[in-house]
Amino acid sequence: MTTAPTDSILAADVGSVTTRAVMLDIVGGEFRFVGLGESRSTVEAPFASLSEGLRHAIENLSAATGRNFMDDHEQLIMPAKNDGTGVGAFAATASAGQPLRVALAGLMPNVSLASAERVATTSYVKVVEVIGLGDRRREDQQLDSLLNTKPEVVILAGGTERGSSSAVLRLAETVALAAALLPEGERPVVLFVGNTAIRDKVSALFNGVCDVVNANNVRPDLDAEDTGPAARQLARLYEQLRLAQISGYGELTQWHGGSLIPSANAFGSLIRFFSQTDSAKGALGIDLGSAATVVAAAAGDDLRLTVRSDIGVGHSAANVVHGVPIERMMRWLPEGFSEDEVRDYCYNKSFNPAAIPHERRELMIEHALARQCLQGAVNAARQNWPPRAKTIRPGLLPAFQTLVATGAVLSRAPKPGQAALMLLDGLQPTGWTTILLDQHGLASALGAAAAVNPIAAVQVIKTAVATLATTVSLVGDARPGQTVARVKMAPIGGGDTVEIKVAYGSLQMLRIPPDREAKVSIQPFNGFDAGFGSGVSQTVTIPASLAGLIVDARGRPLALPKAPPKRLAAVTRWLNDVGEYGVVVSG
Repeated sequence: MTTAPTDSILAADVGSVTTRAVMLDIVGGEFRFVGLGESRSTVEAPFASLSEGLRHAIENLSAATGRNFMDDHEQLIMPAKNDGTGVGAFAATASAGQPLRVALAGLMPNVSLASAERVATTSYVKVVEVIGLGDRRREDQQLDSLLNTKPEVVILAGGTERGSSSAVLRLAETVALAAALLPEGERPVVLFVGNTAIRDKVSALFNGVCDVVNANNVRPDLDAEDTGPAARQLARLYEQLRLAQISGYGELTQWHGGSLIPSANAFGSLIRFFSQTDSAKGALGIDLGSAATVVAAAAGDDLRLTVRSDIGVGHSAANVVHGVPIERMMRWLPEGFSEDEVRDYCYNKSFNPAAIPHERRELMIEHALARQCLQGAVNAARQNWPPRAKTIRPGLLPAFQTLVATGAVLSRAPKPGQAALMLLDGLQPTGWTTILLDQHGLASALGAAAAVNPIAAVQVIKTAVATLATTVSLVGDARPGQTVARVKMAPIGGGDTVEIKVAYGSLQMLRIPPDREAKVSIQPFNGFDAGFGSGVSQTVTIPASLAGLIVDARGRPLALPKAPPKRLAAVTRWLNDVGEYGVVVSG
């Protein structure tokens, strides 16, 4: 990473549906978000190119800013010229293309294999095979499976430092034999993340067969885990084996002067910067995309990244329908929706990921799909929270102070309450949370800009994202309808003071006048926790936001009523009170 000063940065993000070009420049002594150009991504046929869509996005950025970035040969003008053309620096991220096919090989299921799996979740991969000591298949069956699945990468783990070596070498022999039986152009890269004492022996087994890349032992000790170096190597492999295969990659890296950063890693870097500078209790980032959903959890400089490459609200929508019973998604809908209607919409969304809902019913299905994606992603991340991120109650989401959310399904929600409700239902935060909404889809591009100038990214994120809402999610147990808290909100600088009693099972939105902060006092009852301790009252100042203050007293974990009439009534009430869908209740 460099921190060389520059007065302008062009940051780009090539997604599976949309390519964005973002202009950052110094205004009034600080970096600011100056302009945005968007285009449909051209990674898929007929263009099959990273750069074509980016050029269109840059053209749109030029039209928006009145600044020319390209020369007559359609090459980026860099550095900037005295006449105002060009840009001082360029940075780019990408998440386009199919996930890498990855096989995991390790010794103990709950030790080295578990750590290898956590490494795999940090990038855009699909785990196609798992072999280990607990595998009851014969060696020839394991070989057949590796030959059939044809992994592009094998993450080989096992053996603590000063630990097992012979068992790891036997496992490596199996992988080496399978690789040797594959055609030369289809052999995997082996990422060895086991006992460092046997690196040379492992490399010797694969000599002349396939490449071996080393990283620190993911399990140096039974009670210690170190996945960071392995995750960084896997990100490089994703770039080399997937992004580098796409036309236009070489041109973008030439402009960049270095590697093309995977979008998930850039997004994670931004959340880590945010946690280091602004968030005492840590920060949580959610990137809800078309093909993948990313969870970035940071406490201080400790970042934990989880990528679900199989769930998203566009390309991967059909995967979500296949992955869970359809009732799981339909529980977020009011009455009048059929299973066929929900399935058809999700299948059509997979075939046409850029399509947007044209009527309220389609919008509600898409938002229900988003909730299911969020739940799937946060469940995958549940075992990998930073140790410093404290939970109010075991098994719940840690009490992150800040949530940064990005994704078109959130940013283009017709009303801010709808975006806030999707996040509350899908993630189920606890305590006090300030939700920031990346309305322009800048997060990954800003993460790329951070590699050029971290200060620029931090300054821009403070001004370019919107404060969606402040939420207080009460944790405790009570009977439905029982009063569990009293909330008083007084706008600073004048305005009506609002005081309410909060009933268990309710969800309430309190509006704040535009551009006005407010003093909020909350007094929990009956052992409920608002994020400050059981029964502890607190007064805090909350910022102006799009949706105001949302008090969630539905319980954690959120349990919808089992009886269909009561569930439909509860969901309809929440959709109307906070989501503002205007649902008509029949009967």
